[in-house]
Amino acid sequence: MDTATDTVPFVPAHCGGWPFLDDEHAPQKLLTAVACVRLARRDGPRPSPSPEELAAVLEPGEALRIRSLDLPRPLPTSTLTDRQRAAIPTTVELIARLIPPWAPLLRALPLTYLPMPAGRGSVSASCFAWPQHVLLADAAFDDPAVLAEQTLHETFHQWLYLCEELTPLQQPGCTQRVTLPSGTSGRSPAELLGAAHVTSGLARLWPLLDVPTHVRDRRLAHLTAYIRGCRDLITANRPYFTADGHALADRILEATP
Repeated sequence: MDTATDTVPFVPAHCGGWPFLDDEHAPQKLLTAVACVRLARRDGPRPSPSPEELAAVLEPGEALRIRSLDLPRPLPTSTLTDRQRAAIPTTVELIARLIPPWAPLLRALPLTYLPMPAGRGSVSASCFAWPQHVLLADAAFDDPAVLAEQTLHETFHQWLYLCEELTPLQQPGCTQRVTLPSGTSGRSPAELLGAAHVTSGLARLWPLLDVPTHVRDRRLAHLTAYIRGCRDLITANRPYFTADGHALADRILEATP
């Protein structure tokens, strides 16, 4: 499915850069543009939607309903425990205090958190088909640093999904598949960019977390190796990116060692 309207390069040109990569990024501009696109998909073109109408389609439930018009996919329906739900806003505010330029991004987009279904191997997950919904496994809540990483990880994905509602990152009809440095196979070039985008943010977060030095050093070494692997894959997959995909790739490469 084409996940974007036909646009000129939009996100970097009109929103102050890319979410989380550029401290000058203007999240409200991106959110307004996405809300207009969602309203048009739901109701058809309309002039001058009200602020209330724009806000309504940025609620997770309505975002999911609109996405299901084009991309229906059942969402898990269970709920987190009270303890788990309480830990998430505390973690979000911790990250906002550690990296103040990210605070508007962390606070502006409403997200719904759900438990990871049993049998899944990952600690967290999200996908384009489930806008503004994040799955977290019980293991995500075992350690504050792990929860900070997984919460930020999925928030990065959610903001990049917003960008992809406006502008595709890979060529239409692309069937290229990539094995990420983690060994995860079957990923698209756009998902490669998403993985590199996330890793750039985690590498900025981890030096600031209150963890033992050996834990921090080990995690940062892993992230450095991962992003270097992504750099090689980005170079190899350049033919599959759109103009905005190239712009994001360039910005990631500028921001990472």
